[in-house]
Amino acid sequence: MSDADRNWLPAETERSATGRVTFGGWLLLAVVLLMVASHIAQLWLLVIPSGQFKALHLGFGLVVVFLMTAATTTRTWLRWTVRVMAVAALLCFLYVFASFDALIEDRMFGPNRNDIVVGCTLLVLAFAAAALSWGWIIPLIAFVALVYGLFGYVFDSHLFYHSGITFPRLISYTSIPFFQGLLGGMTGFSGSLIFGFMIFAGLLKSTGGIDFILTISSRLSGRSAGGPAKVAVLGSGMMGMISGSTVANVASTGAITIPLMKRNGFRPEQAGAVEAVASTGGQFMPPIMGLTAFLIVGMTGISYPAVMAAALLPALIYYGNLLVAVHFAAVSTGLRGIQADGEAAARLRIGAEVRQYAHLIVALVILIYLLTINVPPAHAGIAASAFIAVTELGKQLWLHRCDPVDGIRATVRRVLAGFHDGVRNGAQIAVVIAVIGIIVDMLTVTGFAQKLSNMILTLADSSLWVLLLLAALSCLVFGLGMPTPAAYSIVAVLGAPALVGFGIDLLAAHMFVFFYANMSAITPPVALAALVGSKIAGGDYFRTALNATRLGLPGFILP
Repeated sequence: MSDADRNWLPAETERSATGRVTFGGWLLLAVVLLMVASHIAQLWLLVIPSGQFKALHLGFGLVVVFLMTAATTTRTWLRWTVRVMAVAALLCFLYVFASFDALIEDRMFGPNRNDIVVGCTLLVLAFAAAALSWGWIIPLIAFVALVYGLFGYVFDSHLFYHSGITFPRLISYTSIPFFQGLLGGMTGFSGSLIFGFMIFAGLLKSTGGIDFILTISSRLSGRSAGGPAKVAVLGSGMMGMISGSTVANVASTGAITIPLMKRNGFRPEQAGAVEAVASTGGQFMPPIMGLTAFLIVGMTGISYPAVMAAALLPALIYYGNLLVAVHFAAVSTGLRGIQADGEAAARLRIGAEVRQYAHLIVALVILIYLLTINVPPAHAGIAASAFIAVTELGKQLWLHRCDPVDGIRATVRRVLAGFHDGVRNGAQIAVVIAVIGIIVDMLTVTGFAQKLSNMILTLADSSLWVLLLLAALSCLVFGLGMPTPAAYSIVAVLGAPALVGFGIDLLAAHMFVFFYANMSAITPPVALAALVGSKIAGGDYFRTALNATRLGLPGFILP
């Protein structure tokens, strides 16, 4: 493969030792493009019924996760295992599509043997994909939920007892043909509300969004006391709002900001904590709020502008306090800002960068405007993505005006890289949301969620403060170790009903549980955001987590 040909494709494309794109690389690229095209067609034209679209979304998600794992792993056994799983996922969803009418019309309450086999296979594949993407904690909880659904009758406790669900009924309800659990409303939210924004976020990153955001952050705060930490606060906050995972945001922006903080005198535990807290706050920073805002809209029916408005003031207070805390900590220890020399100084000269990335600012403005006038979120995300792609082409043609083909190559490479990144993140969100759908439905169908809500109300004994404390503790516990959308989905079922039952406004109740589920990312003993931050910084995990909890204290008080 020539250098010119290679320039058409992003660096993420799988290649052999000689530099040629492998069959797996071409296959993955084709799947990525098909997933983007099929979702755009469905969101704009409603080509297929919602049940089939949920199956299509999860099917693509499973195949993408398995193929991307095959492309990146160095373990031969895992590479072949996930390839087999990708084929199995494809066959399962071909079966679902071919049998769709019969499943919903004739066999919804009486699945046949093939339905049970396919349903079980889908559960195994979804658990495996979620584990590959997010670790084993969420699939393990979902497995426990399934076991609880089968054997709830063995418990003596009123809270845990239920009459039990037969195995065929359990598979039917959590997979096919009932189209709940894996293929329920949660998966629908992922496909119709979240996926378009993952494409937007991918294009924003591939066209220089991260560098631009960090440059702006450096210009605004880099020279002041504790400047590198303030860069982390602002940069991670802005990037965190378009990322569905606090941990992923710590890993991406922290790789830049944490070494910068350490070079300027911050202890490893301080640097890791600042990055963890800043990334955590990005999950409730409008306009995108780490994608969880779309789940709030889907689960409550409240308009998106109302959700954004409810989050804006707490988010500003959170970041204002964090900037003040970082400033005084730096002043007390004599830490200076970024010095005007070398690579750090280059980040402070932003005139050319602002002009170069002006189209990204316009894209964000378009996105926010469309959301505030109640354009469907998926449509707004796709429209903003299209704007980035078109304006990036214009920019590259201008930069390469002596050779327009080079400009087209550069644009194609960046757009494909954005699609690759967006589809990867969208697929990972899809599989984890689908598995979370199992947990949510099992908590509901067994009656556990309602009984827990009643128990919290009883323990509160007409005291609002006790109720809020119990609900907050429940959210922190059930949110441990999970990405923000997944954590919110569970605590919205377990904690919000008790608050609403007490008379608290629906939006206020959901924002309350959302904040506390989000703060679980920096709450010991799990504190995954602090864990990743401590690894990058090379510091002690527990001290990093304690520093993060202290810095993030307003996030625990604000709700």
